[in-house]
Amino acid sequence: MSFRTVRPSPKSFLIFSILVLLVFGACKKNVLFIEGREVSTQNLVAPKFGIDPNTLFAESKKIMISTDSVDASKVGLEIYKKGGNTIDVAVASSFAVSVTRPSSTGIGGGGFLVYHHAKSGKSYAFDFRERAPSLANRNMYKGRPKEESLLGYKSVGVPGMVAGLVQIQKKFGKLPLKDVLAPAIRLAEEGFIVYPDLSEAIQESEKDMSPGMKKIFIPGGKIPESGDILVQKDLAKTLKVISETGDKDFYTGEIAKALSAEVSANGGAIHFNDLKNYRVKEEKPLEIIYRNYNIQTMFPPSSGVHLFTMLKMLETKELHSMFDFSQSDYYHFLAEVMRRGYSDRAVLGGDPGFTKIPVDTLISSEYAKEKISDFNPGKATPSSTYLSRLNLKAESPQTTHISVVDAEGNAVSTTHSINYRFGAAVVLDGYGFVLNDTMDDFSRSPGEPNVYGLIGAEANSIQPGKTPLSSMSPTIVLKNGETFLVTGAPGGSYIVNAVLQSILFSLDLNLTLYESVARGRIHHQFFPDALSIEGAATDTATFNQLKAKKHEVRLGNNMAKLFCVKRENGTLYGAADPRGDGIPLGE
Repeated sequence: MSFRTVRPSPKSFLIFSILVLLVFGACKKNVLFIEGREVSTQNLVAPKFGIDPNTLFAESKKIMISTDSVDASKVGLEIYKKGGNTIDVAVASSFAVSVTRPSSTGIGGGGFLVYHHAKSGKSYAFDFRERAPSLANRNMYKGRPKEESLLGYKSVGVPGMVAGLVQIQKKFGKLPLKDVLAPAIRLAEEGFIVYPDLSEAIQESEKDMSPGMKKIFIPGGKIPESGDILVQKDLAKTLKVISETGDKDFYTGEIAKALSAEVSANGGAIHFNDLKNYRVKEEKPLEIIYRNYNIQTMFPPSSGVHLFTMLKMLETKELHSMFDFSQSDYYHFLAEVMRRGYSDRAVLGGDPGFTKIPVDTLISSEYAKEKISDFNPGKATPSSTYLSRLNLKAESPQTTHISVVDAEGNAVSTTHSINYRFGAAVVLDGYGFVLNDTMDDFSRSPGEPNVYGLIGAEANSIQPGKTPLSSMSPTIVLKNGETFLVTGAPGGSYIVNAVLQSILFSLDLNLTLYESVARGRIHHQFFPDALSIEGAATDTATFNQLKAKKHEVRLGNNMAKLFCVKRENGTLYGAADPRGDGIPLGE
């Protein structure tokens, strides 16, 4: 047998070289360099069209901000460079995002904020969500059209955003309020570039908008397209008043008079005294230890308490080895934990000022062990097993979240909203801000079956002065007493599970921060009894194995968008969810 060397022709060699370069280039596109290591994009959700994934994660030393708005992140950095601290940065970014994401949030809404002060080691939690007006009652929507709690003045709760942000900034901020609000005023007065999601939201809400709202968001009868400039002159005037008077004018002055008069004249329940008597609630955040980390989150009516129940259930197993051994076993266990956590939320979720919520029990290891004791490794537990008096509502993903951390470990996690897309679809005429429709977050009519044939829970019934149940769960994770991770998300009922998985990805699976927000996720909210999985989360084999365990598996996009910051070994890492529109920025 003889051999001879075959030399390729110059042409074939050139073709071969090009193919090698193309394959190599394609491979490199599927790899990101994050936190000093190469990360495969195989299980990550792809960014929106035209977005470079490298803009969605960042590193810095002094400050890091992550928001769902490019402009709001830039505002946060601008305020830091002017000498602002983490509270100034968070509040400035919050007012800015109220301008740039009017379909999601605004000064006519409300929210939650958790703050960790590094030097003192103290943490604070603030509830400035909307409240039910004094004229509201548990049967106000009974037998009425669904639209009354969703659209128009009858759906508006007493807004708390301005009181919360102004009072928190006054207590902890460094800069004058005028300086903190100046960038938001500029964005409203001079305008900002419309992005695709906003243009789409305006188009989808056009038929519901009040005439005054259409003048602002559909100027000249034309829906703004991506790339257009949206100007909000009336909102700029209102923000100027707030910058000069704090929350005084909004709650006891001309704005309060105008707001109460317009709402009541159109059949709504808000009275001047509702605004005058609004109070921000401040308490210590809820806290548990999970795998030697201290985790802090909002007190009820936030759903943070149910996040903690789920973490305590998950702590009964070693998740990293389970994930490595069998992803289907991991996702099956996680789904069953979610099912049980959300079943508690459906029955118990509400305002602790009006209904007894056994917080200490819900966050205890003993309760978690009992709750998960009937877990079957080979089969899903039907949600009907847990059916009783429930509060099962669809929640809007139109919310927003901001995370901020500085070099010392001072940290802010805040989530706020006007509830559904463009809230009540009305603005306060002459003042330019969108009013919330948060009354729909209550059980519409306890005792009256909902669309699932289930009965609304009394715990979340409407009562004067009450705050409705919320999925918003801003969270801070401490490691050895210092800030390690700040996480949170908008996304309605998807929020709690998204925050949960961001914690698991970071603490249990040791993924980079960007992976923890971009990784494909699963979601089970107890009812409907279905396991939603993003395509990036798993492969066909795992998908089929979960079906074999009797899960009703549905492929679908996850509605939550995480905006997180991590502090580790002297470096600040920021990440913005590829499902969203924002970026992290730092210095």
